[in-house]
Amino acid sequence: MAWALVHVLSRVLGFGAPDAIFDMSVGYDLAGIRHQRIRRFMDTLADASEPLREIRATLRRDFPGLADVDLPPAIVNSVTLSTMHGCRPDEIERIARYCLEERGLHTVVKLNPTLLGPEAVRAILRDDLGFREIEVTDETFAHDLQYGRAVELIASLKQVAAARGLTFGVKLSNTLAVRNHAGRLPGGDMYLSGRALYPVTMRLYDRLLHEFGEDLHVSFSAGADAVNVADILACGALPVTGCTDLLKPGGVARMGQWIEEAVTAMQARGTRTLAEFSRDRLSSVRVAADAAARHPRYLKSAFPHGLPKVASPLGLWDCVVAPCVEACAVEQDVPEYAWHIAQGDCDSALETILARNPLPGVTGYVCTRLCQTRCTRNDYEESVAIRALKRYVEEHGRADGLTVPRAPVGRKIAVVGSGPSGLSAAASLALSGVAVTIFEARDVAGGMLRVVPPFRLPSSIIDRDIARIVGLGVEIRLNEAIDGPPEDLLRQGFDAVYLATGFQRDAPLRVPGAEGPGVIPALDLLDRSRRGERVDVGRRVVVVGGGDTAMDAVRTAHRFAGRPVTLLYRRTRREMPAAPEELDGAIEEGNLLEELVSPVEILRADGRVTGVRCVRNTLGEPGPDGRRSPLPVAGTEFVVPADTVIVAVGQLPQLAFLDGSGVSRHRGGGVVVDDVTRCAGPEGVFAGGDVVIEPGSIISACADGRAAAQSICQHLGVGFVERPWRRPELSEADILALKKTRARRVEPSRPATLPLDRRADFSLVEATLSAEAAREEAWRCVQCTTVCDKCVEVCPNRANYTFTIRPVRWRLPVLDVADDRIAVVGYEEFVVSQPRQIVHVDDFCNECDDCQTFCVHRGRPYADKPRLFLDAAAFSAETDNAFRIEGRIVRRRARGDELRLENSGRTRIVEGGGLRVVLDDEWNVLEAAGASFEGPRSLRPAAEMAILYEGITGSLSFLLIE
Repeated sequence: MAWALVHVLSRVLGFGAPDAIFDMSVGYDLAGIRHQRIRRFMDTLADASEPLREIRATLRRDFPGLADVDLPPAIVNSVTLSTMHGCRPDEIERIARYCLEERGLHTVVKLNPTLLGPEAVRAILRDDLGFREIEVTDETFAHDLQYGRAVELIASLKQVAAARGLTFGVKLSNTLAVRNHAGRLPGGDMYLSGRALYPVTMRLYDRLLHEFGEDLHVSFSAGADAVNVADILACGALPVTGCTDLLKPGGVARMGQWIEEAVTAMQARGTRTLAEFSRDRLSSVRVAADAAARHPRYLKSAFPHGLPKVASPLGLWDCVVAPCVEACAVEQDVPEYAWHIAQGDCDSALETILARNPLPGVTGYVCTRLCQTRCTRNDYEESVAIRALKRYVEEHGRADGLTVPRAPVGRKIAVVGSGPSGLSAAASLALSGVAVTIFEARDVAGGMLRVVPPFRLPSSIIDRDIARIVGLGVEIRLNEAIDGPPEDLLRQGFDAVYLATGFQRDAPLRVPGAEGPGVIPALDLLDRSRRGERVDVGRRVVVVGGGDTAMDAVRTAHRFAGRPVTLLYRRTRREMPAAPEELDGAIEEGNLLEELVSPVEILRADGRVTGVRCVRNTLGEPGPDGRRSPLPVAGTEFVVPADTVIVAVGQLPQLAFLDGSGVSRHRGGGVVVDDVTRCAGPEGVFAGGDVVIEPGSIISACADGRAAAQSICQHLGVGFVERPWRRPELSEADILALKKTRARRVEPSRPATLPLDRRADFSLVEATLSAEAAREEAWRCVQCTTVCDKCVEVCPNRANYTFTIRPVRWRLPVLDVADDRIAVVGYEEFVVSQPRQIVHVDDFCNECDDCQTFCVHRGRPYADKPRLFLDAAAFSAETDNAFRIEGRIVRRRARGDELRLENSGRTRIVEGGGLRVVLDDEWNVLEAAGASFEGPRSLRPAAEMAILYEGITGSLSFLLIE
């Protein structure tokens, strides 16, 4: 059938005669291959005249215009032998000889990467690429074909083939058996494929081609994709296949980029045919093998974030969700503002951002970017540069209409602290009509924002965000410390108080010699440098710590010292709490990291710091926080010379003003609040941000401030006002364009950075994206809040389908027996809000689990989505989540029972479980009858059947053809 369809579609689409090759694959046991059924299978592929005769008759009867399509009876003349792991060399040769000598087939044998030997394979995977969790056992190598025997086998079979005018070749590669470290599949072994296999296989290709010369026929399948396909073709491999790549989001449409990249590479070399393109195979394969071993994209670290998942389970309906939004503390509407940028509408993009985030400028520069760890683009090549897009929008968009707060409601609030949490709460409260006064002890607003170095965050950006909040009517009183309990502010007439004081001082380093000159708290260093003071740190600087503050201190001290700084951290780099980009920035500028090191004494001479005595650590068992505890190793003490030691080992709150207050505090010094109300003890006193959750991110502090504002509004009986914004609506043409984008690897637009040799001062390191780069980057967003379809695209059997509906909000009657008759005893709301839904056709599924791998939810689409059955017997054998459509009737099996819904004109008839109900199209009960039943009866299952019926008959009616 597939052979006939290729030829028929070629005619229909105007392609002319198809240039298609069908290949055969048979087992790895000669006795099995010689079995009558397999011989019959091979005979049919050699001459399919009989089955094609029936297809020709169908064409003549039903499609007479296609009756003359040529359907050649010879479908295949080649075979690829999957030797699998452990197939004996002699058996491989016997099978190949049978195919060549008795069947007259061009023959290709798959070879395993184990031919390289254990040392080479393990070195590439573990040492070169960093896949240290991958274990290839000795048994795997022992059971597989060895390199010397493979050379003999290839040479022998090449001669057999040549004598018969046939081709013998090898396919690189079969999968690689490794220890089942993931545990997601049963058994002790699993099979490696895809990206990690490419460098291993390309090294084997290099070795074999240099062994046999350029006349060795090689086909290739090991991590092939659009990026490397031209390199593979330049090595002379034919054909090139890429199952792993095509089983990712975008599906078979990804193949389009393969062709584009290959054609572009051929044109760049001035070649017209693949033979010309691969005329220097030996040189090309050596270059490709060497490049694969070094290229960052094949490293384990190239995809550090894993698959983008959300915490929610997968339900029958409304599964379209953006993982990046869930990862963001304020649930920033990322796809929406990316869409506005792509359309060139920065004003709407800024409105969208401000709806949930009052500090777009600050977070556009220094947000921790957790959203990017869950970006769907991580399935492709690299996440969208979401933070850089926010920064671009803040600098180019206007949102004047959003600075108009609600009319005053006659309530006033005191906010203690002008950091991110206090500013966020103030903005939300002001928008809700509440008068807000912020009390700030320092001479400048911004809290801990003001210690972020200007090479990362300019003061003008902080000022602009704060000015936008002040424009809402918020009053900020500088140099006005609160020195008494917050209850005093309530007595002064404020209706509520929000404590947002953060953790403002450094934790001390508790080792001998830490007291005195030459030991500087990190926050003190950063504050002084932000104010323009040039701090004398000498030439040799040591920073102790591992968080973001430590990284800022390292880079700041480097600029003062004019030479690299040494960073001491008691655990390994992997356990560092600092954001990876901040650590990378510090190391990139030449600073030194000493891992597994703890200071034990600050050495001094005449009162001046001369060095830090340290001890080497090893990591012990995990502590209560899950992190392994550093344990000193006896006899490993050493000294790091130093003129200055900067301490960044943690931060503490300054909450002396709470003495005598009823505010609750925990042992760490921070404030304890109610998880729901955020009340801090006394009625009317609330708290949030770092003073509650301990030092965290700017965006998490913003989220806490916003949530606190909601609680305060509820406490005051004031309606909480959300900022308005315009949600984009994508047309079908837009969605089609998106799907083309989703099927492509698109390299990100990276902001320009200041060259390393120009980072001696505090000039901004990272530039803002240009307008063109921002729009290009925004187009990389695949709009996960509008369309998902991942389970559809990755399914190799086409068992999952998208259908469209009109969103509904139905008021469904609840039925029960009252006074010996069935009556409506209440109503429940039924909502399906998304126009795109998924149905699973169970008849086509083999439960390969690929849809589960890429589904963003914690679920299995093949089990959790509505399961439609085309086969009536298979439907009847099911007990749960089974649907079948027969004309106007929808049948559903759930918990062993069957329910039927008949869609008859403007009425619906529901039958099942002893109940028969006739309803109009608005779900009003026209009549109800049936046997007695216990408890109220919901019509939700019937409503779900109605949704499925509408979607299938309207969007996927071809599934109903029997």
